[in-house]
Amino acid sequence: MELIYTTEELLPLWETLAKKYCGCESTSLSYEKAQQLMEAVLYCIREWETFCREESFAPAAGCLPAAKAYAQGLRLVKEKTLRMKDLYHNLLPVFDSYGMKCLEDVIYRGIPEFFRWYDINFCPQNTILTLDYPVLTDLRGLSGIDAVYEYLLCICREQRFLRQFPPEEIRLSLSRYAKGYKDLIENIPSILFPRESLHFTS
Repeated sequence: MELIYTTEELLPLWETLAKKYCGCESTSLSYEKAQQLMEAVLYCIREWETFCREESFAPAAGCLPAAKAYAQGLRLVKEKTLRMKDLYHNLLPVFDSYGMKCLEDVIYRGIPEFFRWYDINFCPQNTILTLDYPVLTDLRGLSGIDAVYEYLLCICREQRFLRQFPPEEIRLSLSRYAKGYKDLIENIPSILFPRESLHFTS
């Protein structure tokens, strides 16, 4: 997505964020950290622009000054992070990995680590996780909370689908597919229904 704001409009936002990060003059930043903070600014503005496009509210994307677009985008990032926490806590009581270690690791270890280390203000673009368990949605092009939220949403949809079948039958089918299925890094429904084109919706 092409940004509609100029460098002159973005630099004051970067300077403000850099001073918040350092607690002092931004000249003490390394080049890598300075680049990270600019990417944080751009990530939030893109979040707002994406929201405007998806909500058919495109005129607002260009009408707001860069500072307000950034603030709106940061708000959206925070709200999405809270929604993801709710999604995660609602999933836990009904979650079943069916013995797949990769999926179990993502839910019980990966997602909590994401919440622990995700930096909304200074590095919202950081996905943190490798998202090893494969889902049935292409998440390329997404990063940060956008990637991990959509990833968890995919797993929730998949879990709802799998709950339609007796868990012991799912485990039996997986064991027939491969004796060492627990160590596989494969999508469970794709194993169970290899000839189907599966796509889960909310």
